[in-house]
Amino acid sequence: MFTGKLVPFVLGWIVVTVVVKPSGARMSFKAGDCTYNRSTFSNFSIQIIKTKVMMDMTLVTTLRQGLKAHLGFEFRLAKGKPYQSVYQHDMNYCALIKESQDSIYGRWFTSMLKVGNFATSCPISEGYYYMHGWTLDGSNVPSFLYLGDYRIGGSFFYGRFRKQFYSPLLECSVEAVLS
Repeated sequence: MFTGKLVPFVLGWIVVTVVVKPSGARMSFKAGDCTYNRSTFSNFSIQIIKTKVMMDMTLVTTLRQGLKAHLGFEFRLAKGKPYQSVYQHDMNYCALIKESQDSIYGRWFTSMLKVGNFATSCPISEGYYYMHGWTLDGSNVPSFLYLGDYRIGGSFFYGRFRKQFYSPLLECSVEAVLS
């Protein structure tokens, strides 16, 4: 009789403590790796130093209108378990960099500009670009992300993501923990 009322309470407590992100949650970056098209970049390096992203790149060709980006978040509760896809989105990158602060992507891009020198309009000219010391502020972590381990993937390309004639300009993967 008492256990019938206790089970929903215990299950609710487990969901709140494991799944719901407390305010002040932060994304800590652990490792990153990128592959790039050498006809587009002469150099592209990414490092994670004290949970912050350090990135340097040299663009050797102009990136034109129509540049697209793909972003994917994969999640796992415990090490050793396989990652599960929780979010994927394709976007027009040139439109993204014009977006306002109302968009999560616009807020991320604005926060990157504080520690980097990315182009703010298209076409994106040849040159050296960097981002030194970026971290994802807790206020910019989407509420649908659970506490746990993440693998975040991003690609830049023209055309359709992973369809016929797909030729990525850049593909990156970053390991992170939301705690």
